[in-house]
Amino acid sequence: MAKVLGLDIGGTSSRARVAVDGLIVAEAKSSSANAAAVGLGEASRVLEDLLSQLPLKTLAPLDAACAGAAGAVGADVRNLFADRLATTVADGGSVAVVSDVLLVLPAAGLDRGVGLICGTGSAGVGSDGSQIVTAGGWGYLLGDEASGYWLVRQAVRTLLEREDRGEELGALGPALLKAGGSSHLDDLRTRFYSDPRPGKWAALAPVVLASHDPAVATILEDAARALDQLIGALVERLGEPGALPVVLAGGLSANSRFCGVVTRYLRSTRPGARVTVLTEPPVAGAVRLAEDAAARGQGAVGPAFNSAFNSQRNATR
Repeated sequence: MAKVLGLDIGGTSSRARVAVDGLIVAEAKSSSANAAAVGLGEASRVLEDLLSQLPLKTLAPLDAACAGAAGAVGADVRNLFADRLATTVADGGSVAVVSDVLLVLPAAGLDRGVGLICGTGSAGVGSDGSQIVTAGGWGYLLGDEASGYWLVRQAVRTLLEREDRGEELGALGPALLKAGGSSHLDDLRTRFYSDPRPGKWAALAPVVLASHDPAVATILEDAARALDQLIGALVERLGEPGALPVVLAGGLSANSRFCGVVTRYLRSTRPGARVTVLTEPPVAGAVRLAEDAAARGQGAVGPAFNSAFNSQRNATR
């Protein structure tokens, strides 16, 4: 029996799952362990919290473990997770720490396709079954278009532009000021700069999406256009002439308004592509990648993901 551990480290929350012979036997949830957002110390604490909720001592040793982490997965982040997860696997077992966007297609049970994460941040992944490429995921300072943080930032910018023109703030103004804990726009702008944590502001995305302010429709069209461009970059790099299926994931994919605008736009610009929303949690992708590694590349997800897993493997016991 293959015993594996999968983790999804998002910008807002983290999730872990243990599977034995393909069956889920334990799950755990905690706050974000995204080191870029909360720091290495807090990331380590959350990781320990996640692992402490699982019956790892009973199941030890595991055959493989895979963690998908949001944001930039630098050497310090990779080593933090890889070193800790390596203590849970058997001699010769595999441990990988990869970008969380690599979890989307395996979670959807696809070997070929395009996966788009629209959560606190945003990123894309594409696979033709033999190679895998990623795009976006630049972080909130340089990109993350169509993410929760980006939506809120665009909304704040809209209000600031209206104020500059001497216009009324519109329906979006009172709603966003209240959600941001501000009595006036200058205070909201000050709060935005003084505490720029992406997760904090991304949490206000539902407020923006619930507003009937006409500016929100424009912001959503811009988001859909940005995601279409992300798909274009992935398909171009793959050299894929056919229409690959597109899977939307991340917190915003659960919002009917956001999802409706994006899917309609993508179906109009890419009529041959099947656009769906991920129904499994991304942690399922981490489990499937770990199962593939445990099966020495014989899993159902496909060679592209085995290659991605192996190329990013950093710890083996």
